[in-house]
Amino acid sequence: MELDPPHSRVFVVCGRAIEAEELQAAFAPCGNIQNVKMVKDKGVAYVKFDRASSAALAIEALHGAVLNEGRGPRLKVMLAEAPRPRAAPPVMGEPEVSSDPDNVPPRSRLFLVVPKQADEARIQDHMSQYNELEYCKTDLVAARGVVFCKFAKASAALEALEHINANGRVAEYTVKCMLADPKTKRRADGSPQDRGSGGAAAAAAAAAVA
Repeated sequence: MELDPPHSRVFVVCGRAIEAEELQAAFAPCGNIQNVKMVKDKGVAYVKFDRASSAALAIEALHGAVLNEGRGPRLKVMLAEAPRPRAAPPVMGEPEVSSDPDNVPPRSRLFLVVPKQADEARIQDHMSQYNELEYCKTDLVAARGVVFCKFAKASAALEALEHINANGRVAEYTVKCMLADPKTKRRADGSPQDRGSGGAAAAAAAAAVA
């Protein structure tokens, strides 16, 4: 599938003169590339990685980069959006995303479902091993069995997510880990509202961990 796993494909504005081999060489240091799809007449391309963290690293490393030792082209690299089915109606009434620092950069905050009896210090100690961790918020463990972890870079957050889900554990606890939804401005006073993550998916994860 084109977006399996999610967030693993980037869209590149690269000009018509560049070849797929040049993009392959430029993006290869960021991770394992599954395919490079050129759209020559539009001067764009899609680069598909096997991991979301590699795609995030490519955006961080190559957006604005100039190839061929400064001769060009200058790349624009962004996350490729999932295609919307033609018959799908437009989504109306989506809450506005807040400018809260927790939303910057996008995809840099994780939502973990953990047992309510988990030791907060043990979770914080385990999460501190991951690079670029800004905070590990555990004050909701006893009440809701959730943890929020914020990273300085999306690539670091996604790498932690991949590692945690591969092992299924944080410290000695069985957990579920996913990207946290962005905070929104749904409250009447316009203040950020934390929606956690995934709605039904998060509830199912919580039930599985409990």
